Order: sequence, then C-alpha cells, then structure tokens
Amino acid sequence: MSHDTTLKEDDGAFIAESRTARDKVQRLLRARDSSIALAAIILVLLFSVTSGGQFLHAGIWPSILSSTAELGIVSIGVAVLMIGGDFDLSVGANFSFAALVMASLIAHGVSGLLGLAVALSIGLAIGFLNGMITVYLAIPSFVATLGTWLVWVGVTLVVTGGSTVTVLRQSRVLNALGGSVFGAGIRWEVIWWILLGAVMAVVLHRTAFGNAIFAIGGRSQAAREAGIPVRRVRVLNFMICGLCSAAAGAVQLGHLQSMASSYGDYYQLYSIAAAVVGGTVLTGGRGSVFGTMLGALILSMLDAGLILSGVSTFWYQAVVGIIVILAVAMHTRLGRTARGGD
Repeated sequence: MSHDTTLKEDDGAFIAESRTARDKVQRLLRARDSSIALAAIILVLLFSVTSGGQFLHAGIWPSILSSTAELGIVSIGVAVLMIGGDFDLSVGANFSFAALVMASLIAHGVSGLLGLAVALSIGLAIGFLNGMITVYLAIPSFVATLGTWLVWVGVTLVVTGGSTVTVLRQSRVLNALGGSVFGAGIRWEVIWWILLGAVMAVVLHRTAFGNAIFAIGGRSQAAREAGIPVRRVRVLNFMICGLCSAAAGAVQLGHLQSMASSYGDYYQLYSIAAAVVGGTVLTGGRGSVFGTMLGALILSMLDAGLILSGVSTFWYQAVVGIIVILAVAMHTRLGRTARGGD
C-alpha cells in the first residue's frame, strides 16, 4: 500500500515538474515574441524619424512586404529545420535552380501548373537528398549542405550559362504567385507567405510531428529512446525546407517574371539570420514560426529604412550582423532567466 502511495506521489511530482517546465518554455516564447515585436515597432519609429517620414508612406510598404515574403518563405523552412537541430546552406541554390527550371519550362510553352509542380518537386528532391546525406551518412548538416550548395550552384551555372531566363508570355500561374492582388498594391506572394506561416505554425506547435521536431532538437537521444523516429523526422524537415526554398523561388519568379542564378545569393545566410532574430536558437529545440516571420520583416524593413534614410546600402550586411549578435545575446539571456540561472 505504501509502495503504491509512493508511486502516485512520484507520478504527481513528475507531472507537476513537466507542467512547470512547459510553463517556463511558454513564458520564454511569449517574452521572445514580445521583444521581437517591440524591436520591429522601435525600428519603424526610428526610420520614420531618420527618413523624414518617408518610411511611413503607404507606397513603400508593398515593396517591403514583397521582399519580406520571398525571404520569409525560405526562413520558415529554415527555422523548422533549425528547431530540429539541423542547418541547410543550400537553400539559395535550391531557390534559384528550381525557379530557373520553372522559368525555362514556361518560356518554352509548358503550362504554368506543370512548371510549378516540377519546381516544387525539385525542391523536395534536393531536401530529400540533403536529409539522406546528413542522416544516413552521419555527416554534419552544415558540411553536407555546404557541399550540395556548391553542387547546385555549379549545375545552375552550367545549365543556364549564367544568363537570366525571362518569361515573356502571360501566365496565370505566375500572376497567381506574384502578381497584384485584385489590382491592389499588395502582391499574392505576401498572401502565400502568411498562409504558409499559419499552416506551419499549426504543424509545429499543435501536432505530434511538431512536438517530435522540438524533442529532437532539444535532446535527440532522449527523443529516440521515447520512440520518436528521429531519422525519418529529420529527413522530412529537410524536405520541408527544400519545398519552402523552391516555393520562394517560384513566387519571386511570379513577381519579377525572370530568374537568374544570382537571385538566390545570400538567402542561406539571411534566412538563418531571420530565424535567429525571430528567436530560433542555433542549438535547436526552441523557436517559433511567428517569431521567424517577424525576423524576416525586420530584415526587410532594415534594408528599406537604410535606403530611405540616405545611408549607404553597403552598411546593410554589417548592421544585420550586429542585430544577429544582439539577438543571440538577448535570447541566451532570456533562456537563462527562464531556467532560473544567473
């Protein structure tokens, strides 16, 4: 009888401890998202002053949101992968290659839907390849995807000769991807970005698959012992990331009606920066889709704000670097506070 009582007490203590840990994580995520939103508001106010009010002009925001959507779609996939404990440095090459194939197909008379399906399939295939190399060859994802990035950059240059592919004929699919929304200033790519963010937020924060991603990123061995198919989930994460990269390339093609291999340059770095600024930790196990979307918006606002304020665009990368360092320092401090540390 006393043994049963002891077990019940232990179970109750474990449940209480789990709830306490979960509450701490929730408070930490709320604190991070609130601090990121506050940073975005401060940035708007700062650039409004330094640009003489131009930053608040409604005419520039469709452009800011369009660039945010293209970066943001890539960043959502990168954030999911980082939360699971992996990285993908090939997203920029994936972005360009998939969209270039799509542009070439449409330019040669193939239907837009088929071109889009091929582009998304390429993204999934590249993600699957990255996942298999990383997981089953036991190569660190940073190294594996650095290698595949170089491979796909080379393939893209060989296929296109470094030239820009322009779609001269009308395509309903391209208009639906990046055209104007019913004649308004906002483009469809912004709508797709928001919808993707909503779907991935539900998947990541409200499903068993999302719980598995957080568990693997936090403690991979413990997740494996708990019966989570770690390898399968990691490969799926790479495929999600690859799909998001190709989708971002497709919406930019819809916006610009052209694509070149250079259009994907730096996406692998800025997508990680957006995720980090948005609260995703580099060691895995913590992050949010909403925070990542805010991070992408902050980087896009920073780009436009510097231009409108008369600051040389050469400073953009330096300022992004400083913001990333400050974001990591802030998130580390919040994490220590949530754990009751120093």
